[in-house]
Amino acid sequence: MAKGGNIENASSDLNKNLEADFNNFIRGAILDLSREEDPISPIDTGFFASSWTASTQRPRPNQAREDHPPWSEIEPSMKRRPADNVLVRPRFANKIKFNFKLFSKVYIGNRSEYAATALASTRSQIPQYIQEKIRPLVNATFTEKKPKIAVGAKQLKGGKGIGPFADPTREFVDYTNL
Repeated sequence: MAKGGNIENASSDLNKNLEADFNNFIRGAILDLSREEDPISPIDTGFFASSWTASTQRPRPNQAREDHPPWSEIEPSMKRRPADNVLVRPRFANKIKFNFKLFSKVYIGNRSEYAATALASTRSQIPQYIQEKIRPLVNATFTEKKPKIAVGAKQLKGGKGIGPFADPTREFVDYTNL
């Protein structure tokens, strides 16, 4: 927010707004890559889709599904369709501080040890996401005119998100910005 409209604060305000937009963009990309509905990441057990993170250092793909319950208990289907009890629950989204500074190099990566194989999967929509969907996300995030009106579009059950949205007993309203 502008500090009383003083022109001397314009540069500081602009930097704060750009930094907030930058962090919102990173959060949006991680949540896009981690979604279960209309998935971008290939989903078998849900571990790969749940393992996206962001850092100023390259995330290392060194975490095995077998070492992380509840995914270790899910039997992969290996039949070009998700397993019966698939679980997509972003593991790192709540742990990222999202205080990345402008002009810092930020890596969005996956921590699952089979990340390279999953990226090359025929079910992966990640190359298409990078080529076709990143630009609209950038345009929607880095804009001077943010949407101010939102309409409650549909009711959602909890259990498919992070934080309070992970509680399957809660109900939420999905809002659409106008």
